[in-house]
Amino acid sequence: MAADGDIEIDAVLARLRTLVGGRVYESALPDEANPPRLADGKIAPYIVADFGSTIRSARERNLANPEKGQPHVLPVNVACYAGNANDARKTRKAVIGLLLDWAPSPTSDAFEMKGGYGTRRPSTANTPTRFISGTFFETTVNVGVDGPW
Repeated sequence: MAADGDIEIDAVLARLRTLVGGRVYESALPDEANPPRLADGKIAPYIVADFGSTIRSARERNLANPEKGQPHVLPVNVACYAGNANDARKTRKAVIGLLLDWAPSPTSDAFEMKGGYGTRRPSTANTPTRFISGTFFETTVNVGVDGPW
């Protein structure tokens, strides 16, 4: 058992890959992937999940456990990209339906939604224009775990 959240990260990526034809990337769209496009040339919906480092949680700590077995918060930013705002929003709603109140492992809490955002990136920086609708989530890993380490 460790505080790194790898089990939970893998579970989240696998769950997200059931959306948008599996076009889900960790941290960024790789250069070799190129933005996927629809027949009309617009960006096809895709998802980028960016996981933060786990953060020591103050709740449910057990003095008998070493630090790596203690509860830690795992944050994730899920950005939904598309060629128009409506598709970006629809993808975000589908992501919320999959992750909100879902526990990614037996030793984690269910995800909570911590906020969101939306933007249109200027076409001078990205052509064609990409619309983004994103949401921040958090879960606590190592909840109710008593070892071994």
